[in-house]
Amino acid sequence: MHVHFARTSLARLLALLLAFVMIAAACGGSDDSDDNAADTPSDSDTGSDESSDDDAGDGDSVVPTITAPEEEEVAEEEIQRGGVLRVAMEADGDGINPVANNFANSAYLMGQSIFDPLFTLDQDGNWFPYLAESASPVEGTSSWQITLRQGVTYHDGSEMTADDMIAAFEAQLADPIISLAVAPSFPAENRVERIDDYTVQYNLLRPSAHFPTNLTSQLGMVPSASYIAAAAEDPTMDQMPIGQGPFKIVSRTQDDKTVVERNEDYWQGTDNIYLDGIEFLPITDAAIAAERVAAGDIDLVVTSSADAILTLRDAEGVSTIENVYSSENDIMMNTRAAPFDDIRVRQALTYATDRERLSSLINQGTSPLADSMFHPDLIWNNPDVVQEGNMPELAGPLVESYCADVPDNCTDGKIDMELQYSGPSVTQTRIADILTAGWEPFFNVTEQELLQDSHILEVAIGQFQVVTWRQFGAVEPDNEVVWLECATAEGFITLNWVRWCSPERDELLYAQRATDDLDARVEMWREIQAEMNESYAYIFTTHANWTIGFGDQVNNLCGQTGPGGETLFCNNQGRMFFHNVWLGEG
Repeated sequence: MHVHFARTSLARLLALLLAFVMIAAACGGSDDSDDNAADTPSDSDTGSDESSDDDAGDGDSVVPTITAPEEEEVAEEEIQRGGVLRVAMEADGDGINPVANNFANSAYLMGQSIFDPLFTLDQDGNWFPYLAESASPVEGTSSWQITLRQGVTYHDGSEMTADDMIAAFEAQLADPIISLAVAPSFPAENRVERIDDYTVQYNLLRPSAHFPTNLTSQLGMVPSASYIAAAAEDPTMDQMPIGQGPFKIVSRTQDDKTVVERNEDYWQGTDNIYLDGIEFLPITDAAIAAERVAAGDIDLVVTSSADAILTLRDAEGVSTIENVYSSENDIMMNTRAAPFDDIRVRQALTYATDRERLSSLINQGTSPLADSMFHPDLIWNNPDVVQEGNMPELAGPLVESYCADVPDNCTDGKIDMELQYSGPSVTQTRIADILTAGWEPFFNVTEQELLQDSHILEVAIGQFQVVTWRQFGAVEPDNEVVWLECATAEGFITLNWVRWCSPERDELLYAQRATDDLDARVEMWREIQAEMNESYAYIFTTHANWTIGFGDQVNNLCGQTGPGGETLFCNNQGRMFFHNVWLGEG
């Protein structure tokens, strides 16, 4: 009984930690569409000065424009109020409590309707205060002070204060799973201080010029202190959260339907909340969900499935908003487990990987090939880094050399290895077949298909050799540090999945975190990509395509605004706000 509890708690960890980029973006992974494996949501943003093209040097924007239909100017009298938006998700979450549950894509869709964040991103990827009134670094220290707006009320009528912020932070830090993402950025003691009724000081371990971006995701969603305490005593309350957002929860049947309705006592007023409510429907077959959008049975679907994307593109009366900048499909090798602790083996697998066939047959033109964790349109991308692959002629000599030195790990002149992936999934099986076909001349491949929770757990504790995965893609790359630093490569459970520690890379990671000089940060991230490429721990395959498909009756998806009228970032790894959406004639 005790062992079962421990293992399920650990599995929840990864599913959590891949999805929410906080300081770590949590297990995003777990919402495995039928795409490449686990997924890792990363969200964040750039500092207020970082959207300047002048600083970029080459005239590129920090955040490219997401492909979306143009919104036409609509007079207020043309907006139709009322109606229920029907949203299809590729999975469900284990709950909607941001201090206790796995916030992969599905939980974000629901959670961002129920909870307003402390900070969020504008359309250029810059952070700005939402529930917070201001954020300021404390001169001469590594601390930041965050001040709340006054008059923000929860769905139960209580006012939000600094005490709620501290309770949420302490709950996340105490959680055995979420704390793995939080703790590395804070000292052992005196991590947070109450300055006054509305101001909290966060005392970081190292200088950060970008700390508010960490509070644009799950960590910036703050339940009330009383709810946190009650849910800790009664975990069933994780399914019925009390937030302060534009919608409040009405009912929830996990893996079936979650219903929210307009919050008539919303702290910003209800003039710009046009919907009566939203129904969130988990539909695990994304292609079927896409067909239901095309038929008008569902209003909107969020997916990264190539089959679903192609269906949505071809459907009459359906539009798509596509983002190929916010997740990377890759293959990961455990650099601490034989035989992949030897760089010759990692190189041989890389050379033997048929990336082009994988992209053609699985992604079907919906997702471009990837060379690194950054799309070429992003200023962070190092154009000199090229992902090797499709060079099987280079693999043979490396395999021969390794097997001569370590014959116990080889059979009949080939290296013995295991490929692990999540399932059951037709797409994942096809991916494994394509990869194995390219590797078989040099490797004896044993395939292991695991349920997603088990798959994530095995990766977290290092019980794997090679896995297919989905990760990275933060708007603000500082939120990728947790997946790369040495501090998260150690221990029984790690977030540095490949377990590759480079002190030189750590220096670059922490130096870019400490500065808001865009040119300097771009150069450091380009060096980091080069080091990742030379480690041969990752094989990047494609840039995942997060797509929102919706019927013509859905209006203003990319017109969501903040308290000061700021236009919000649209489609961040499929995550959306819906408070300014309205339904009209299709």
